[in-house]
This record gives sequence, C-alpha cells and structure tokens, in this order.
Amino acid sequence: MDVQVTSGGLQQFISRKLREKSNSANNSNQESWSWTQRLRAIYTREPPTVSFLLNEANDGSVFQCLPVNVKLQIFSYLDARSLCLACCVCQDWSVLTSDPGLWRRLLARDVRWWPQMSHLSNPQVYLEVDSDWSQKEIYLKCSPTFQSQLKAATSTFQQVSSMLRSFIPRKVPRVAMFGPGLETATSGLVRRMLYGDSRTFRRVAMFPGQFEGVGGGITLRLPAGHSLHLSVLYSASKQEREARAGVDRLEGNKLLQKLEGDQPVAEGAASAESQYELKPQLRHLCQTLDAFIFVVDATQTPESVSTSRAELEAMVRERKSTPAPVLVLSCAPQSHDVRLPACDVVRCLDMANLTQPWFVIDCVTDTLESIDVGIVWLVEQAQLR
Repeated sequence: MDVQVTSGGLQQFISRKLREKSNSANNSNQESWSWTQRLRAIYTREPPTVSFLLNEANDGSVFQCLPVNVKLQIFSYLDARSLCLACCVCQDWSVLTSDPGLWRRLLARDVRWWPQMSHLSNPQVYLEVDSDWSQKEIYLKCSPTFQSQLKAATSTFQQVSSMLRSFIPRKVPRVAMFGPGLETATSGLVRRMLYGDSRTFRRVAMFPGQFEGVGGGITLRLPAGHSLHLSVLYSASKQEREARAGVDRLEGNKLLQKLEGDQPVAEGAASAESQYELKPQLRHLCQTLDAFIFVVDATQTPESVSTSRAELEAMVRERKSTPAPVLVLSCAPQSHDVRLPACDVVRCLDMANLTQPWFVIDCVTDTLESIDVGIVWLVEQAQLR
C-alpha cells in the first residue's frame, strides 16, 4: 500500500487508518470498502492532498469506475495529440479515445485554425462521400500538424528521393499569378516578391510576352532550388483600377469577357459564375501555362471573396484537358490582422469542385510568410505532369 499525502495532520490520520486497515485481518470486505470510501471522501475535500494508491484487489482506478459518458466528457477537453497518447494507455482508453463524436467535435473546432488545406486534406470531401475512414482517420489525414510530423518521420527517404530527382532534367514551369488580392490591401505581395530585398525569392532572368503584350515576367529561384517563370496578370492598369474604385471588379475586367447568350454553360459551374470567359489572348496564354497562383485578400468578407470565384473558374476552365495545379494565396497585410480561415476560403471559392490539384495556404504579405511553402508545392506538382 503506497501512500503519498502532503497535508500535515491529515497525512498522519490517513496513514494511521491505512495501517490499521492493513494489519487487521479480521475486518470483513464490507468494512474495508467502507473505510476506503471514508478515506476517499476525506482526501477529495483537501485539494493539496496527492492521490494515494489502493490495493487492486480491493479497488481499481477511480477513473475506470466512472460512467462512459463522464469519461468521454473528460476526454473532450484534450487536444488531438493528447488523445493519441491516451489511446496507447490501455484497450479501454483506445476504444474511448476513438469515439466518432469526440473526433467530429474536435475536427469542427480545429479546422478553423488550420493554416492550409489541399485537395487531399479537405475533410468536407471525405464526409460528403461517406468515406469508410473513421472520424479519427479523417482528422489525422487532414491535419497539417500530423502530416508535417509524418513527413518529418520519413525525411531521410524524402531527402534521398529529392537528390535522385535532382539528376533528372526538369522543365521550369510557367506560372500565372492573378486574382483580386493583387489589387487590394495585399497588393504589395508582387512588389516584395519581385523587387524586394528578400532571401526567399531570387530574380534570375526576365522573359518577354508571347501574346499581344501578355505573358511576360520574371524567372524566380527559391533557396531549395525550385525555379518558376512567373507572369503577373492584372484586371486593368493602376489608373483604371483607381478610377473605377467601388465598382464590380468583373465589370471592365481586361482579362474576362461576358459569354454570349447562346454559348453553353460549362458543366459543374454555377449559372452566375458561368457568364464570363477569358479573352482570346488570355486563352492562348493559358494553353502554355503549367500552373496558376490565385491571390485573395483574406481580410475581406466571405461574400467579397466569393465574387472572385468566376475569375478563378474562367481561368482554370481553359486547362481542363490537361489540368494544371492551382495555388491559392490567402493573404493578409500583417500577421495580427483579422482574417478568414483557410477552410472558409476553400468554401467561398468552391475549391472542392475543381478537378485539378489545389492548395490553399495562409500568407502574410509584409513578411512573405508561408508563400515559399506554397510555391514549392506548386512547382513540384507542375513538374509531376
């Protein structure tokens, strides 16, 4: 019988009673149980008292005696990592910590704090198709934290694979950057990427446009060795954008034009969003592109972000035959700005209906935070095709 108590006279009282209980061979089991209940009532009223261990033959763990719903309520206060650790304690805890309702509430709570989401880590897709995966498996599959830990566990293999791939000549992808985020409070993104004193992006060369003044840009290289030919597309010149401030961005957009009334609506597109298509020179440019970067201002309202969905769909629609990956930079001017979470941006842009690989990541334009992570993903996806 182990006793650990930290309360002066109470310690002596409990020690004496436990000693009397263990030395008395004539006490019945009912009397022993009565003393156990009394001592438990005494020490639970004293917060500084440390738990004492009872004989397994007489009594088990106090937690094990609790009803299942109480145990689940206690487990609901734990985070995902703590639940995974508790799963390894015993079989009973393994079953309890895998409760679907527990992980469903955890997923609904944590998904709003995830800084990134992709076509492979969108939990809504798995829920809508009634996947055979459990709620716990969906959470672990979609959580950026657990995926980064899994990637770190296989870092040696990834480093060897990356080294072997570096010996194979690969085409530098041509990428177009566009979107409403280039024309709002986050417009400084392009200036800092292309002309700022940044160690993340190094300017290598410039290349001319091929189609009526569009398509030119700058070749950038990242420290990890990834390179891309980047072209930036604006809806209009700066003076024109300032002149029509407050007007619908789709009106007077030099990238888009309204569809004729007799032209068919693209399959899977909403009626309001299918009224625009790319202008001819942009359509030709899209055929030469390997990937897209769509920039949105995450400090705006969900309704404002949703209005840009037509522009995104019009651009990617031109590459449905050979799908090109799409990177969405969900930008905020500074890290402390109130912003939409990545899951809301995914919903506003209806990313789940895109047929090509996509990746949404939270970024900060002032520091270029996390932008390189998205660019690396985009280049690797483009070079796989």
